[in-house]
Amino acid sequence: MLDRKLGVFSCGGGAIVGLDQVRFVRRFQIASASPKLVAIIPGGKRVLKRGNPFDGGIGNVDEVLTAVVRESAGAADRSP
Repeated sequence: MLDRKLGVFSCGGGAIVGLDQVRFVRRFQIASASPKLVAIIPGGKRVLKRGNPFDGGIGNVDEVLTAVVRESAGAADRSP
């Protein structure tokens, strides 16, 4: 779950962390040509999506999520 209004992220029943503590990256998978989408949080990492060359992979989702997090952090800095 990514809540831009509250500025929090949670995945798979894990702890809720602030968006400023989350990074979204692509990582290689063993024995696959497609990368996986991973959320890096203070407690470790969570695999969000395993890419598959037959369904289009993960595209640029890591870049989109990173932009959303930056935008949300910037909006929080501007709020009164």
